Amino acid sequence: MDRGIASSLPTGKLDKNNYASWSYKMHQYLLRHGYWSYVQGAHDTSPESTHRDFRAWEQSASKVMYCFASCVGELLLSYIRDAKMPRGA
Repeated sequence: MDRGIASSLPTGKLDKNNYASWSYKMHQYLLRHGYWSYVQGAHDTSPESTHRDFRAWEQSASKVMYCFASCVGELLLSYIRDAKMPRGA
């Protein structure tokens, strides 16, 4: 993951008391970096065209999952740990 994305993650982890503000920040962050469509499910299946396309898709989906995993509290991590795609998380 490039430093710009990792270093600019929204601060504050999701917990049972801050969903509204956390959700807003995460939505804006993912929009800014061009990943919101992964959460909406537009990229739930991998492209079959080329290895390069698949690799780019896989890396982008992985970045979104990393964002979620890094920005939720330990108790909530169990809810997204088994998700295969960002929309499921």
